Amino acid sequence: MKRFANAPVASLDFETRSACNLKTHGTWKYSCDPSTQILCLAFRLPHWPEGDVSIWHPAFPNLGIDETGEPDRLAELFQWIAEGGLIEAHNSFFEYCIWMNIQTPQYGWPEIPFAQWRCSAAKCAAHALPRKLEDAARALKLKVQKDVDGAKVMMKMTKPRKSRKAERVAWAKVGVKAPRRLWHESRELLDRLLLYCAYDVLTEEAISQSLPDLSPDEQRMFQMDLELNVTGFQIDREAVTAALTLIHRESVILNQELSGITDGKVRKATQRAKMLAWFDSQHFPLPDTRKETIDGLLESPHHSMPWKVKRALEVIRTLGRSSTAKYRAMKNWMARDGRVRGGMLYHGATTGRWSGKGVQPHNFPKGGLFTPEGKPLKLSMDELWRLIKAGHRPDIRKKVRNVMEALATALRGAITAGAGKQLYVADYASIEARVLLWVAGDEDALQVFRDHRDIYCEMASSIYGYPCSKETLTERSMGKIAILGLGYQMGVSKFVDTCAKFGIVIDDDFSQTVVDAYRTKFWRVKQLWKDQEQAAMRAVKTRRSVRCGKVLWLLEGTFLYCQLPSGRRLCYPFPLVQRKETPWGVTEGLTFMGVDAYTHKWKRQTTYGGMIVENIVQAIARDLMAYAMVRAAEDGTYQVILSVHDELVAEALQGVGSVGEFESLMAECPDWADGCPVEAEGWVGYRYKK
Repeated sequence: MKRFANAPVASLDFETRSACNLKTHGTWKYSCDPSTQILCLAFRLPHWPEGDVSIWHPAFPNLGIDETGEPDRLAELFQWIAEGGLIEAHNSFFEYCIWMNIQTPQYGWPEIPFAQWRCSAAKCAAHALPRKLEDAARALKLKVQKDVDGAKVMMKMTKPRKSRKAERVAWAKVGVKAPRRLWHESRELLDRLLLYCAYDVLTEEAISQSLPDLSPDEQRMFQMDLELNVTGFQIDREAVTAALTLIHRESVILNQELSGITDGKVRKATQRAKMLAWFDSQHFPLPDTRKETIDGLLESPHHSMPWKVKRALEVIRTLGRSSTAKYRAMKNWMARDGRVRGGMLYHGATTGRWSGKGVQPHNFPKGGLFTPEGKPLKLSMDELWRLIKAGHRPDIRKKVRNVMEALATALRGAITAGAGKQLYVADYASIEARVLLWVAGDEDALQVFRDHRDIYCEMASSIYGYPCSKETLTERSMGKIAILGLGYQMGVSKFVDTCAKFGIVIDDDFSQTVVDAYRTKFWRVKQLWKDQEQAAMRAVKTRRSVRCGKVLWLLEGTFLYCQLPSGRRLCYPFPLVQRKETPWGVTEGLTFMGVDAYTHKWKRQTTYGGMIVENIVQAIARDLMAYAMVRAAEDGTYQVILSVHDELVAEALQGVGSVGEFESLMAECPDWADGCPVEAEGWVGYRYKK
């Protein structure tokens, strides 16, 4: 594996233990928990001999082990930090939190500025490799691999254990109170852990040396990501408490109803096997109780069912809402000051877009309020939360059809501005449609945006053959679905399914009409699919760079890169051009190694022109967002706290800034995006909302 001339970094890795659950409470909360203890630190500086790793660990008095470490080596690490040397870890937000929240206050270790942190997991993500250390090393086929057996020891030592009967008897005999917390520990286990930790450092270093560093611009994005994760976003603690109380009450009431419906055979909606057996007994067999299955049955006009079956399905759907888990995550991840930290993940998608951890605002349900009679209900987010916080179920049911529905709609509003601050939120308008047409060079279509005309209506006019406007709602809806759905080579049957998700039923013949209308109107987009696929395959075959419109394809080592207008690169690991069967016959196609979206396994993926174009467009839209985040941060007025898809969320002091200014910061195009008609629409307020 090739080694790159990367910036020299000191590699390090902590092993810790805690009664706090890292997965359910998040890194920041974990690092601040009083029960969290350091087990050891392994580190190496770049100029040390190959394979040389130094170990430090605190004292373990119960094992008769003193604090251990090489003082000169530790001093050398501190000197490296003081001189501005770079520090790298794998998923370095964890190491940052442990260092800054434990080592600095408890042991007096020096602080490490944001700018000095680097992350080998971020480099993996930027190269479309698995984020996990073990999986990344295996994917890269490195000589140095993670110590899998040592990982078992680590897992054993990092979680509290139950007391043994012999221990309880011994303590009782001498009248000693049982220790508050017990751990698996011994000299042998500790020695094995130290070796494991050292191997982790060597594996991290090997991964990092096998990949080029992030570009200076991307490193700035990563640094900004670290800063905003430390800043976090504010949660309304009172709101979360009220929501969880209502969820508990509603669960009790609905589970009691379910028990009555099923004659006591199913007492809780979580008893999936019993639920399926009951449906069988009602001569209404279900394959599963997944949300998609239940929604399909309840929303289909073609299914008739006994009222008991229908009500049971409604109860399961209501109790299965993701909002329940979201409110629990808010409670678990909240720090003492009510802020959630570490909730954003740099390069969470292969296109570079941010994703979430813990609370994950990126997949909040859309929500929607209805009266008890089923009519749409309009309540402001503040009004909705006043109703919920009052906590009186009958009052909520008078206004809203379903308590859980109300809580799902209110989720965004549990995120608020901090004390003395306000939220500025702006969303890119039709950003993917604009970027797609810009990449395709369709100036006629781009002029529609520049003239502030409605592209959905223009698409509808092409479909139906007569002028459509915002007043012709059905036609415009079809035009919107076509614009948003057909830009990436979607076919006839998939478009039928897509329309169904929006409650619009069409047949294959009409779907074909819409698909043909789109490809005729936007023929440059259709040509783009073919051109980009051919260019990517030509770069793999010839091992030469191939320019295709606004991007450059090039093969370097085992990676196929698509260099975007920003200079950032999309990555396709281990590419091959292989023959594949299609409905139109055998043809050549591009394949590459990647993490499967469904199985999460590292396997060979196939792609095609439309998917390649989708990657390019989403990556460019992400770059526009990233540059907007940097501009907002550098402005000084706005402190970025979240990026949710095409939406930017920032805090500012009360009375400072303006919506127009914030929109302008977002819509300002960098030089590399000249000519792309970017627009943003924003608002200012206290509670987050859609």
